[in-house]
Amino acid sequence: MDPELTPGPRAVVRVRRWMAVCAATAVVLCAAGCGGSSTSSQGKTETEKWADDVCTSISTWRDTVSQAKSTLRHPADLSRSTFEDTVRGVVDATRQLVTEMGNLGPPDTSAGKQAADQLSTLSNELEQEMTVVKKTIRSGAASPSEMLASLSTITGALATMSTDISKTVDDLGSLDGSAELRDAFNSSASCQKLTASASPS
Repeated sequence: MDPELTPGPRAVVRVRRWMAVCAATAVVLCAAGCGGSSTSSQGKTETEKWADDVCTSISTWRDTVSQAKSTLRHPADLSRSTFEDTVRGVVDATRQLVTEMGNLGPPDTSAGKQAADQLSTLSNELEQEMTVVKKTIRSGAASPSEMLASLSTITGALATMSTDISKTVDDLGSLDGSAELRDAFNSSASCQKLTASASPS
């Protein structure tokens, strides 16, 4: 080898030090951002995060429905525009819930596929009731008697949605092989709030 191209002892030491710094930096970066996929940055497992997302979405929907039913409780005081705007708010909230349920995918548990199937069934049921509500709005209730008839149909659809959701939440915690999923629901603050609350009225 050409002596002029051979690095001297000091150059070798500098290279080794630089390599050591790079290696240490890589270890630190990996420790900060390359952890296992089973636990999120908030210290929750993926299953716990999934359960939390389910219950948060349902709780948001329930809040909207509760507000709507409170508004619709006194139909004599309602204008047609307030009536329609309130019901459209429920339709939008239901559509959002169905979208979020569809985006969740199955949890990473032995009962994951069954859980995803339960949410798929729930989404279909909600869409059916949402269709009933939308048809009622389009009927264009004008007189007080027509509005009362429409209100009866809509509150019936909302009651059915609430029942379907409550049943799904119960079923998710009792699937075969769902101990991890059940524990995730039990440890989630949003799920505890959801199961403790009564159906919107």
